[in-house]
Amino acid sequence: MSKKAKLYWAIGIIIAILVAALLIWHTFFFGKQNANATAATVGDQTYTTTEVSYYYYSVANGFTQQAQAYQQMGMDMGYDPSLSPSEQTYNEEEGTTYADYFLEQALDQLQQVSILCREAEAAGYTLSAEGEQSIQDNMDALYTYSVQSNAGSEESYLRMIYGRNMTKSLFKELLTKSILADEYAAVKSESFTYTDGELDDYYDAHAADLDSYDYRFCYINAEFEDKTDEDGNTVEPTEEETKAAMDAAAEKADKMIAEVRGGTAFNAAAQDYLDETSAESYSDPEYNHKTGDLGSTVTSTYREWLTDDSRQPGDLTSIEVENTGYCVVQFLGREKDTDSYQTMNYRSIQILAETTPSEDGSTALPTEDQLAASKEQAQGLLDQWKAGDATADSFAALAKENSADETTKENGGLHEDANRDSLDAALTDWLFAQGRQVGDTTVVESTDSSGNVTGYQVLYVESFGEIQWKYQATSSLRSEDYNQWYEDLQAKYPAELTEEGKAIPTL
Repeated sequence: MSKKAKLYWAIGIIIAILVAALLIWHTFFFGKQNANATAATVGDQTYTTTEVSYYYYSVANGFTQQAQAYQQMGMDMGYDPSLSPSEQTYNEEEGTTYADYFLEQALDQLQQVSILCREAEAAGYTLSAEGEQSIQDNMDALYTYSVQSNAGSEESYLRMIYGRNMTKSLFKELLTKSILADEYAAVKSESFTYTDGELDDYYDAHAADLDSYDYRFCYINAEFEDKTDEDGNTVEPTEEETKAAMDAAAEKADKMIAEVRGGTAFNAAAQDYLDETSAESYSDPEYNHKTGDLGSTVTSTYREWLTDDSRQPGDLTSIEVENTGYCVVQFLGREKDTDSYQTMNYRSIQILAETTPSEDGSTALPTEDQLAASKEQAQGLLDQWKAGDATADSFAALAKENSADETTKENGGLHEDANRDSLDAALTDWLFAQGRQVGDTTVVESTDSSGNVTGYQVLYVESFGEIQWKYQATSSLRSEDYNQWYEDLQAKYPAELTEEGKAIPTL
């Protein structure tokens, strides 16, 4: 982990590690440890072998879980979960192993938690109710996974993951410190505030990143012949074949650009040079027409070209995507957008469609008729609201009475500080559409984590939060100031491993 990175200990990682351990705990060998031996120091505070092992195996298990997920997708991270980390080279030039890397990461995380807990105590900050609940949720998960693994007890399960000296009480203590550190990091970051003048100064220095862009693009893929060997394995194209395919794609891109310059609409021209499926998508004149993207969020493939100060409306280019094809981009405009928001508060009334259990007892997805019924119910609630005084309070009352969302219904269906970067596309497209006003309403589909439609929800715009460019400027300034604050504390409270600590990967 880079010491310049914004160091947040993710609350959810503990549960993730517990889940992963169901599959991977046996890949690590735990020898005899002196549980109370000092393994690391952070400033004037000391930490035992057991405590440092907790961070080491959290990192190692988390990395192994990620590598296993990549393997399941047919991808290779360069790390073999079935081998010991000490047997695998991490940095050949430096002569380090993955065990060395995991230990370095563990020390960074220990230092982070130690410093942030120290600062939280000095500031008089205590764990929130949400933090307390997170601890309880994790401890409940520990019990569940210990049963599933047939470990015999929660402590036996923890020893499988973190070594033979780990106890349930120590695990809870370390978990609590991690969650407190995470909370205080967020609190400290949000304590950095900036005047409009300071934000304007930041904008002037970073306009290319903070302006909003209007552009179109399409990818013209290099086409390769599918080849397999006698065993059915895919044969990669030769250098000559790759060059020929890339040259053909470049020629198509140049011809498309010539058509657009000759007066053909971008999406109409694109259809002549794409495969059948892609061409069908571009039959929609607005497909891949981007408006409102901040420069900082534009894909790196064409960000440099698009954000160049010399760019003029109508400019066209083709950009090579290594061994893949060419991207054709058309610049249409750029502005400092003072009307688009990054966050907002909105209310929703969730209406889930009825479902019919299958013969094996599992619940099937709703049928078209069941979805239609839920849509009709949602629309009926919206019509009922419009027929009344149509206020935020009356919408909240309907949400309390009718919403299936147990996390928000008691608060009148209110979603506070909803961020456009973390919502489902359907919600983002409507909530943050240009011209959206407080009090606007609609009915949209509700989907599950797999994208399946499960019902409908009624939406109501409560209020807007921060302007998009100001939000991004504030986030960047906070990151810089937080990192500087944290780096100063790192220098004040250095972290070091003892010989006992350095031996942890070999225990």
